[in-house]
Amino acid sequence: MLRLLLALLIASTASALPEKYYQAIAADLCGGESEVVMPDGTRCDIVTDEYAIELDFAHKWAESIGQALNYAHQTNKRGGVVLIIDTPTDTKEAIRINSLIRHFKLPIDLWTIDKETEELRRW
Repeated sequence: MLRLLLALLIASTASALPEKYYQAIAADLCGGESEVVMPDGTRCDIVTDEYAIELDFAHKWAESIGQALNYAHQTNKRGGVVLIIDTPTDTKEAIRINSLIRHFKLPIDLWTIDKETEELRRW
């Protein structure tokens, strides 16, 4: 029984696609450049003419706010966050971050990318 559970865990982890996979899709959809080195040595996930974008899985929503603001500051562009929606319950993280952006009037725009459809949705 333990072997079966371990095998299922390994199989499900192995089939998960990495952040970079979704980063390439989102960069292509927004016409941006991936992995741009910032003046402080950090790497912004996607930079377009208008945005400096942090892309991450939904459970890292809180980190993405700070990173987007940092990249926006360094590039003098508007901040952006793309959350990867892995499960239907991940939508709550998009709602949470969008509420904070609106409440505090943060200079960040939010998109989600659905893991199944690979479509980008602006909030």
